[in-house]
Amino acid sequence: MRIASLRWPLSQDRVRQTPADLQGVFTLWDGDECLYVGHTPWNRSLQACLGQLLDLRDEGVIRGTHFTWETTALPKSREYQLLALNLEKRGRLPRYNKAGSPLGGTNTSITDLRAR
Repeated sequence: MRIASLRWPLSQDRVRQTPADLQGVFTLWDGDECLYVGHTPWNRSLQACLGQLLDLRDEGVIRGTHFTWETTALPKSREYQLLALNLEKRGRLPRYNKAGSPLGGTNTSITDLRAR
């Protein structure tokens, strides 16, 4: 069963309330602009990935005001679906999914963000 969230403020409290043991996809927003679509790698939870985005935002590396999340058995496939929908609707990829962005648009995993 797929579970999706509403748009939540990107804050420590809200990130702590996301599932600590489930995988899925997540989006980062700045107001009404979708900035990033990502998926959880096999060894990371939604909470861990969103926590890393929060840290990067707090360090000034990226922007973001809100996030959404969705559980799925196939996170990478669902990420590609959401990116395709975004591309179809807006004619471009989200800012941080593009090559050369702080989140490394060519990477499809959030696991190596700190290595940059």
